Amino acid sequence: MQKSEISKDLISVTNLKKGEEGTIAELNTTNSNILRKLMAMGIMPGMNLKMIQTFPSYVFQVGYTQVAVDKEIASVIIIDK
Repeated sequence: MQKSEISKDLISVTNLKKGEEGTIAELNTTNSNILRKLMAMGIMPGMNLKMIQTFPSYVFQVGYTQVAVDKEIASVIIIDK
């Protein structure tokens, strides 16, 4: 089963549960406003992310910064668990 060894476990941040973490693999959007917003908050590929809260908004920590975003924005953050 070499194929499964090669493929990464990429999921949207919206699929994480409280306390789970991973590394941001990509920001999957063509919306430049969302991209700008995320990058201004320091959310970029290669950064570690830890989920703190999933309701009513998604709150997670990237570096030393805690960020709260809605589902639309959270769904574009793809992480490698």
